[in-house]
Amino acid sequence: MKKPPHIVLITCDQMRADLMGCAGHPIVQTPHLDLLAKRGIRFTQGYSLQPVCIPARASIMTGLEGHSLGITTYREGYELPVQDTLPGLLKDAGYQTKSVGKMHVYPERCHYGFESMRLCEEGRLFGQAHGHNHGYDDYEQWLAEQGYAGQAFAHGMSNNAITMTPWHLPDHLHPTEWIGTEACKAIKQRDWTRPLFLWASFTAPHPPLTPLLRDLYMYERDEMLAPAMGDWVHRHPSVHQENLAQWHGNSLSKKTVDQASRGFYASITHVDRQINRILGTLREAGILEETWIIFTSDHGDNMGDHGLWSKSNLLRGSANIPYIITPPPSYAFHPGNTSEAVVGLQDLLPTCLGIAGIDYSGSVDGLSLLPLVQDPTAAVRETVLGEFGPARKRAFMMTDGIWKYLWYEEDGTELLFHIASDPDELMDRTEQAKDVLADWRQQLIRRLSTRSNDPAVDKDRLMPARDAWSAVPKEQLARMAVYHSPRGLH
Repeated sequence: MKKPPHIVLITCDQMRADLMGCAGHPIVQTPHLDLLAKRGIRFTQGYSLQPVCIPARASIMTGLEGHSLGITTYREGYELPVQDTLPGLLKDAGYQTKSVGKMHVYPERCHYGFESMRLCEEGRLFGQAHGHNHGYDDYEQWLAEQGYAGQAFAHGMSNNAITMTPWHLPDHLHPTEWIGTEACKAIKQRDWTRPLFLWASFTAPHPPLTPLLRDLYMYERDEMLAPAMGDWVHRHPSVHQENLAQWHGNSLSKKTVDQASRGFYASITHVDRQINRILGTLREAGILEETWIIFTSDHGDNMGDHGLWSKSNLLRGSANIPYIITPPPSYAFHPGNTSEAVVGLQDLLPTCLGIAGIDYSGSVDGLSLLPLVQDPTAAVRETVLGEFGPARKRAFMMTDGIWKYLWYEEDGTELLFHIASDPDELMDRTEQAKDVLADWRQQLIRRLSTRSNDPAVDKDRLMPARDAWSAVPKEQLARMAVYHSPRGLH
């Protein structure tokens, strides 16, 4: 009987789809991701349908979308409500399952099917969501052993801020270096009698933006791209106005925006180099050509587009994610292709099970992408539905990869983009394409009408929480300024 192939899933945190050379970006340097795309298939329309860490990672683990999981926003302390998980199903099928880096699950040391976990959780105190103190992650403990106890955040940058400074400790102590090294050690220390499933989960380029000087140097002379600015930004829906207030999106200096871009680019290049270390370790272990490599991110970052920063909305920068699948050479397919089919994080579980040859009869929202690896012109679905936010403040997104429709439950705002010709979402088509708008509105109504008592729909109508759009008062916006999760000495 043929031995199942190894599977290495590599993820970034907060990396948007266009920040790769293979995606046509003119500045960012990602030679090793570009090689993976050349040897595999790149999905241009990959989406995080709940674009923030916890629900996005829950989708990877379960193959379920946010509505099925009961989580469509950020919620600390959230525990997976199902027994079947990606690592658990692979483990039951004989795989050795390992994770390295950021998991962002609760309880933090619950393995959910992983046989081993080496955690780097961005300075979070374990158990804090439930009022407990269970110490810090494995990276923090290792850093203390190196003589730098509690100094991971002595650089002074916050966990979600857009300010940037070079890394303050010796290079080899950077969390991106630690995750890369631990992933390589997990490969070297594997049980070679079993197939390996490894999830290497990098925290970068998620802020704090603290790149190594050698990576920052690569972008020293580059002129940064100006953020995209749509013709619709004068009527940002309420949730976008809150983002503008929290990140001061309308008042940031060009220098601050440029420095943030340099920090993002340098952090991605750093991860790219670690990916090559992982590939090199697989090669030297003699298993690279028996291994499927999958690369993606839990969500993106708006990076100043339309004045917005961070994630938590369904615009391109936040929701469109990198998505590359690279089979081993023995797999019969045509490498170097791109697919424009709409896919999501929920598809990773059935795809990995298909790679492993596992028949699974459980209920998931995701679909195997192996047919698209064989035929990039095919599709596994017509549309995807994104849903983000708490009840009555949700944003909904539907797209087929050509058109993209957004509806905001709080104030009823609609946006319509022809992303095939306008990928930066610069031109709102709600006035110019009313028939198309009406069709997408009805598609959303039909999807929501299949649910039991969703407050966003009543018979054949979408039901906003209030009647019309309005500007949030400046005094109210001023009170929305946040600290962006600074970390101190701990």
